[in-house]
Amino acid sequence: MTRWPLKQSSKQIVGAAVIAAAFAIMSSRPARATVPVIDFANLTQNVLTAARTLEEVNNQITQIQQGISMLENEARNLSSLPFSVLAELQSSMGQIDQLMGQAQSLAYNVQQVQAQFQQLYPNYQSANFQGNVTQAGLLADASARWRASVDTFQHTMEVQSQIVASIPSDQADLSALVGQSQGAVGALQAIQASNQLLALQARQLSATQDLIAADARAQAANAMQNAEVRSAAEADWKRFYGNGVSYTPTPVNVFGGPAP
Repeated sequence: MTRWPLKQSSKQIVGAAVIAAAFAIMSSRPARATVPVIDFANLTQNVLTAARTLEEVNNQITQIQQGISMLENEARNLSSLPFSVLAELQSSMGQIDQLMGQAQSLAYNVQQVQAQFQQLYPNYQSANFQGNVTQAGLLADASARWRASVDTFQHTMEVQSQIVASIPSDQADLSALVGQSQGAVGALQAIQASNQLLALQARQLSATQDLIAADARAQAANAMQNAEVRSAAEADWKRFYGNGVSYTPTPVNVFGGPAP
């Protein structure tokens, strides 16, 4: 907007007006005419009034210019950020959540885990198994536990692979958001860029939490399998050893011959 160059003081304006008025009167006077009487006091007062009016107008123009600048700054501060990575973050989180939901064998649900533990890791020392332990049953239980351990480790590696695969995308989003934040034209754009940076960090923390949960699940399954191997071995030994009564040999007849 064009600013009016009204920077002269009132004294300068008054002096210039008086000189101009005197010069105009002298120039227009006839050679032999009578010199008119000029009321310099009234003329000075009129010039001062005009100068004050002009100064007020100049102040009003300055105020209008300042108001326009304030409106322009507010418009920049309210300008929305034309960039968003929310859809990409939601897609990445959805893929990880889908993998976590596809966990086989040991689930992430408390009730399901309790039932699966009773099935995969039975207590062979309990009264329910006294006298009911068979070799076939021990082998079947061991095979089920091995399959569960394999599934949990495979699931952990799949979650790790998904998180690692999203690292390049996260780095690209981070660079883009930092650039948008540094180039923000107003407060709103800077806040929106910061919020998206926080969302990216929250997504990474959530993915790390999923990875820790998957890895801990696999380690727990492996530890339980090792403990159950020992329990099954003890149950198998008791089944073989019986009640602990030693074997007593007795003489037998072979092919109808006399006993030795």
